[in-house]
Amino acid sequence: MYRIITFTVLFATFLVGYSVFAGTVQKLGDWEKGELLLENHSFEDDLAGWDLEDGQCCDRGGEYKMEIDKKNPQHGDKCLKIIGVKATGTNWHAKIKQLNASMEQGEEYTVIFWARSEKPRQVSLNLQLQHDPWTFFQGGDIDLLGPEWQEYFVTFTAKETIVNDMWVGLSIAQSDVDFWLDNFRYFEGEPEDDLSRDVPFPVDAKEKLTTQWASVKGDRF
Repeated sequence: MYRIITFTVLFATFLVGYSVFAGTVQKLGDWEKGELLLENHSFEDDLAGWDLEDGQCCDRGGEYKMEIDKKNPQHGDKCLKIIGVKATGTNWHAKIKQLNASMEQGEEYTVIFWARSEKPRQVSLNLQLQHDPWTFFQGGDIDLLGPEWQEYFVTFTAKETIVNDMWVGLSIAQSDVDFWLDNFRYFEGEPEDDLSRDVPFPVDAKEKLTTQWASVKGDRF
């Protein structure tokens, strides 16, 4: 089960509604529901913990770059800018991701992040085994709607247990439109369980806001 929801809120309200820093808990079963399971989720430590698969490997023909941007962060003082030099049209040919993540079979997990783009474009959620046979666990296409910061999330139920052996991120090579990410979180539970959020998740968000159902991809890379 999975779902993708996107919504816009007043920037100032949510800027004060989050904690800038959060620790990383990686030992399976030791974390609390809603505790962040990725490092450097708001890019305050620059690029620490994040990896760009830039699309130039293995004759894929793409090219992407990433950099820290301080001009217009959604959260804290910095955000991440992804620069598209050349798209391939195949989403998994380039990715922004964080390695060594975990999940436990039967539990619900949420990936939730803020993003904006120069103009509308698509990215794809990608949770995948980080080595051969590159088993694909969870995905879905997400439409970034344009230059205003918006929050996107996907909640799903883990079908198997993975311990420090998968990546969490976005496949991006379907478009060369530049985009920005901030406050990129992954945790056990639903969006309202997020322990880093001081302002409660809107209880009626799922009913009032636009819901975009993703088509799950079978890509293994």
